[in-house]
Amino acid sequence: MKRNDPDPILIPARSAVLLIFMPSERTDYQQRDSLTALTESLQKLLGESVRILKIDEATHPDVVKSFAITHTPAFVLVRQGIELWRQVGMPDKETPALLTQRLMSF
Repeated sequence: MKRNDPDPILIPARSAVLLIFMPSERTDYQQRDSLTALTESLQKLLGESVRILKIDEATHPDVVKSFAITHTPAFVLVRQGIELWRQVGMPDKETPALLTQRLMSF
């Protein structure tokens, strides 16, 4: 690991993880604020069944690349290395129900 590399992102093997790929801090403050508020409300709704990780595209470009993310924001739900759900763009009011449905089906 290079000296300036950020800490690695560790994901528990058995947990479901919602990765939220965030735009760079330098690009859109308003969208980042909206995504942070959304993250907090999703965590309250989903409880401990899902771990939510925000991934800044500028800080973790290798992670962004490994998930083939070309636009932010993007949301990827993963459990035990299997992608269960993906959405690119800001979510709508139906997103929490979709997440819950995908979690229950696996």
